[in-house]
Amino acid sequence: AFTDYYTSLFIYNTPETNKKKRRFLLFVTLIVNLGMLFYFKYLYFVLDNSNSILSYFNIDFNFTLYHILLPFGISFYTFLSISYTVDVYRRLYNPVRNFGVYLTYVMFWPHMIAGPILRAHELIPSIAKSHNFNLEHITEGIRTIVFGLFLKVVLADQIAPMVDDAFIINPKDLGGLDVMTMAFGFGFQIYFDFSAYSHIALGAAQMMGIKIPENFNYPYIASSFKDFWKRWHMSLSAFLRDYLYFPLGGNRRGQVIRYRNLLITMVLGGMWHGSTINFAVWGLLHGVFLVIAHASH
Repeated sequence: AFTDYYTSLFIYNTPETNKKKRRFLLFVTLIVNLGMLFYFKYLYFVLDNSNSILSYFNIDFNFTLYHILLPFGISFYTFLSISYTVDVYRRLYNPVRNFGVYLTYVMFWPHMIAGPILRAHELIPSIAKSHNFNLEHITEGIRTIVFGLFLKVVLADQIAPMVDDAFIINPKDLGGLDVMTMAFGFGFQIYFDFSAYSHIALGAAQMMGIKIPENFNYPYIASSFKDFWKRWHMSLSAFLRDYLYFPLGGNRRGQVIRYRNLLITMVLGGMWHGSTINFAVWGLLHGVFLVIAHASH
């Protein structure tokens, strides 16, 4: 937090003409944030896979590591810090001069579990201003929280045991209808679970007079994979688009580069959801589906 707060001020105070210094300062904050995220969340993933590859080639050399305690919500506040510094670098947002306000923005507790991923212009103005007690905000917030609890307790938590039991069955004992039922059940479980946390975050913020954007818009009625990613975890989709896909070149350098950028973005987006190879493959598949969708138009 200290690094990002003060580096952003240095970036803002550095003239546009001094591009090398501004880029160096941005590079520093990116290395700090992404380095911490890699160490705490992805180091085990890299070491485990390295050990597996070496074992495949009969190389008996295992990398071992002491137990790393994953900090609470590290993915979210890392992304918040990165977006804040990059927006200051792009001159899209003027840095705040109050460290307490900045720290509140980074550590805003309602959305630390599952989002939405909020940007500086969406949250800091509401944090910085004073709020009076408002009964309407309280009632609206409670209503949204209760709806989130309904999604979590009544729907997601009731589907989860059935899905968990199904996944421990030997695949040889499953028919086509069984697999399809499990897939649909798991899909609805994660949607209800994820959407529940987002609604609880929205409600908690509403009670404090702070409005944060919706994160889901009925993704399972999407008409295409492109439409799906406009509806599913919308704040993450927008973040990956603005801070990864566009910096890679977006669709400005021809179709081949555009498809490459889509694949990279979706693989990294999959890895953001979880530090296992399954999430990387999941992201890759969605990247391939998006490439097909774009190529067919």
